[in-house]
Amino acid sequence: MYKKELKIAKQVAQQAGKYLGKEFLNWHGKTEYKNSDEAVTRCDKKAEKMIITKLKKYFPTYSFLGEESGLTDKKSDYFWTIDPLDGTNNFIHHNPNFTVSIALLYKNEVILGVTYAPILNEMYWAVKNEGAYKNNKPIHISKIKVLNKAVVCYNHGRGISSRTKSFKAFQHFQINAYRSRNYFSTTLQMAMVAAGHLDVYMVPKTKLWDVAAGIILLQESGAQVTDWKNKDWKKSSTSILAANKPLHTIMLKEFKKLRLA
Repeated sequence: MYKKELKIAKQVAQQAGKYLGKEFLNWHGKTEYKNSDEAVTRCDKKAEKMIITKLKKYFPTYSFLGEESGLTDKKSDYFWTIDPLDGTNNFIHHNPNFTVSIALLYKNEVILGVTYAPILNEMYWAVKNEGAYKNNKPIHISKIKVLNKAVVCYNHGRGISSRTKSFKAFQHFQINAYRSRNYFSTTLQMAMVAAGHLDVYMVPKTKLWDVAAGIILLQESGAQVTDWKNKDWKKSSTSILAANKPLHTIMLKEFKKLRLA
């Protein structure tokens, strides 16, 4: 199912990624700030316009939520979410860990996701009940089952409260897990956990466009995906915890010790 949607989403992610890749190599542009910790460039805005223009051409009745342009509500059961440049701070600092990320929801459930890292040339995608893939090869969640061998990755989320929780978790897992890491790209880290390159993903507070594609990648790769209170993830969820079942259970116990959930 959703062959057309997947084909177009992959095409437009690659087109936007090609544009961003060219800009990245010679970046000396102006950076603006939406708030104290969210950077935005003309590249974010242009990439999003490219994506939405093509998606509207092929799916004119679907609703859209773009990080930069906001909501276009068509009163449809189908709903695209777009993060045109996830990892903007990486991008402006010539760090190649950034992506284009697109997801499709049906009746508030994520059914399709594409995350493309143009400099790394990595295309991650998943469709509900059809598995998860990286460059068209199946991917699966890590098999690590003990915390002291696991690499736990996190994003600090949004706001002071989220940062406080994240740094508390980082300090704890840097000591008690094998390593704790933040690559400053939510979508890329979720994809890397789905592919088994990292073992656990956690974030205390986020936005839908940040995580929608990553959610379906993680679910289809075999991860257990909940919020920090062990409730199944849904569109209205803010926190996320994803790992294989044994690690997920361990992480929840650690959260309780730290009074994070």
